[in-house]
Amino acid sequence: MSRPSILPTWLKRGSTPACIAVETPGDARTAMRRAAFEMVGEFLDLHDLEPNDVNYAIVRAHLSGDPAVSPAVTALLASSIPLTSAALASIAEAREWTLRPDTLAEMTEGLATQFAECLRLVTATSQSNDRYRAALDSEVAGLSADPLGTVDRLVALTRHAVEVAAAMEAELDNARRETDRLRTNLRRAQREADRDHLTGLPNRRHFETRFGALEQGAVAYVALCDIDDFKVINDSHGHSTGDRVLKFVARLLRSELGDHAIVARYGGEEFVCLFEGGSIADAAGYVDRARAELVSRSLTRREDDKPIGRVTFSAGVAVLKGDLQEALRLADATLYTAKRAGKNQVLIADD
Repeated sequence: MSRPSILPTWLKRGSTPACIAVETPGDARTAMRRAAFEMVGEFLDLHDLEPNDVNYAIVRAHLSGDPAVSPAVTALLASSIPLTSAALASIAEAREWTLRPDTLAEMTEGLATQFAECLRLVTATSQSNDRYRAALDSEVAGLSADPLGTVDRLVALTRHAVEVAAAMEAELDNARRETDRLRTNLRRAQREADRDHLTGLPNRRHFETRFGALEQGAVAYVALCDIDDFKVINDSHGHSTGDRVLKFVARLLRSELGDHAIVARYGGEEFVCLFEGGSIADAAGYVDRARAELVSRSLTRREDDKPIGRVTFSAGVAVLKGDLQEALRLADATLYTAKRAGKNQVLIADD
């Protein structure tokens, strides 16, 4: 059984509710975006796909002919393999897909469209009520001249008003549900836009947002961690193994640092940690314990249990004095001092 369409009937092409005037947007760009939004919704509905942010982004790219996405989706459609959310997520991961600002803008615009439709329905209902009251006043004024005819017309007017009100209520209820669904998906999409799709950690954008939320003058430190000889891992064992190493290190940092720091993927094989409060020695100590825990682990390849070898990381820790970029620059310079000094160590930046 197919699930209900993700678009209300009155939003689909060729469908217009009674008493609702369809406005033609003056802005061609807005009209194109609305059309694209509908096309994506119809595609998701046709293939029974959940309307989440990744599915929306991949389908939107496919329908627009994105060469990084469309061939893979087309190949799945031509095969006997069902088009699933997992399949689209694999396409996204293989291409390091991220939810772009324009995709979020389109989802936001879809939500704005729904709000506009709700407002239009409320306005139409109010206008319908005004017309009903005016018709009643007119009929009452002529009651003495044609009492029987007036009663018949009043009954007909009332019946029509009830029918219109019921139709408007159903449309408005549908619009509200659709608006709630879009709002939920947009919130989810906004959360996902702050996540690194591979490791599940917050991404650089979220890290910078979190920094912006720090109180002025707050005591804080940043640590940059870089997996040692990561290129060797990729070259020797393949990128899929390299991705699993990244995921493992991400989980370990998140687990070991716990509530002490915000851990984010900074890019490539680098991770950044934001510590609030305490001392820089405390921050460096937490990172060093995570480093030691990683050294103690023995990692193997999933496909054949072949040892990957010891995986380590180096790190630089710096005081955050209000200028994030300066603190990151100091942490980065200290990180590479640790690399040149033999790797697999945590150093504190000089003030």
